[in-house]
This record gives sequence, structure tokens and C-alpha cells, in this order.
Amino acid sequence: MTGLTAWTGGLAGERDPAQPLLTMYDGPARVELSGATTANWVAKSANLLVDGLGGPARVGLLLPLHWQAVSLLLAAVAAGATVVVAREAGELAGCDAAFVHEPHALSALDAGVEEVLALSGHPLGAPCGPLPPLVADYAREVPSYGDGWSGPAPTAVRVEAGGAVVPVAPAPGLTSADRVLLSSPLAGGIDVLLSVLAAGAGLVLLQGPAGADVTKVAADERITRTAGISVHGIPSLG
Repeated sequence: MTGLTAWTGGLAGERDPAQPLLTMYDGPARVELSGATTANWVAKSANLLVDGLGGPARVGLLLPLHWQAVSLLLAAVAAGATVVVAREAGELAGCDAAFVHEPHALSALDAGVEEVLALSGHPLGAPCGPLPPLVADYAREVPSYGDGWSGPAPTAVRVEAGGAVVPVAPAPGLTSADRVLLSSPLAGGIDVLLSVLAAGAGLVLLQGPAGADVTKVAADERITRTAGISVHGIPSLG
């Protein structure tokens, strides 16, 4: 299995788990997760999927580019589910469970998803406001689950977007020593995101250039590649 398994399993010793692995900029806000912290969030979410939701076969994501979206993607992979990365609620039809941005909660129910969990999109993952009946708040549900994952390693990784299967393979030339700055919608950039995860590279998410000096961010974060945004002197992926 590729470096994607290393992400789901706590990096399999490929890098210092105390070092930054997943970082997000949302305007002036910056959130940093080490390898160990990322692995804890993946484990908690995978345990929620299996123990709390009964191990759904198809898990939908209708979320902005966010560190929680990445951890949920990896959690669903760890739990052995097919992951459906949606651009709109209608694409969630056929999913057993879905994690959605708060404004899409009711639309996800209307699409026929049985288990809908909403996320606020707050940089620190704060709880949502009042939600429709039958919609759970991910931020309130996930803390009670264990931060260690003991399930079997996934035998395959299947991610779908726009009705098609998204290839999961490391980006050419990318290694775990790289740090990639990504700025694109989750669904629109899922192929690049997966190629970065599969290479085991560090990931820096930029929700939008507003409020952030992109050149400074790239220098501060020691970015070696970019995707969805251009920075002078740094090669782009795809």
C-alpha cells in the first residue's frame, strides 16, 4: 500500500510524529497538526464510523478544504469504506453516512443519506449552531471515541468524485520529505490531494489567499511544491 496507509496508521515511522504534518490557513488563522495528532483524529473518526455508525460501506464528504476533511477522508479509508467526495448534496445519494458542511445538512437528508453529521468549518473545529432534526454535530460526537485505531489495514482504497473513481497514486517525484501548499476546493482538487497523501508528503491547506501573504506562507512552511496556486520559484503539481 502507498503512503496513504502511512497517513492512516500514524505514518508508520516514516517521519517524526511530533513534527508538523497537516497545516491549515484560513485567512489569518493557522492550525497545525503533528503526525501524532493527525493520527489521533483519524483514529477517533474511524472509531466513530465503525463503532458509532456500524461501519458504513459508502461515506460521503461535502466539505470545504479543511484539516477535518482530510482526517475524515483518511478515517473512511481506514474503516474500509468507499469515499464519495461531493460538490453538491445530490451527489451524496446512495451514501450510508455523510459528513457535510453545516449549511448542507438539510440537503444531505433530502438526498436520502441515513446518517448525516455536520461540521461548522471553524478553523479549530468548533461545534455547529442549531442543526435540523436527525443531523448530528461531528464536533460533539467524535471526542468520546478512542484515539487509537486497531482495525485491519485497508486492502484497497476507493475514492469517487463526479461519479468516477479517482486514481490513488503518489505524484511523480514527490516524497515524504516534501511539503505541498494546496489551495483548491476539496472536490475539485481531490486527485491532487490524494497524490500528495499517497506520497506521504506534508500538506499545507490554504482556504483562500485573503488575509494570507502566500509568498510568506510558502517560505515559513518550507513549501517544496504547490497545487491550485502559484508561488514564484516553487514548482507546481499538475
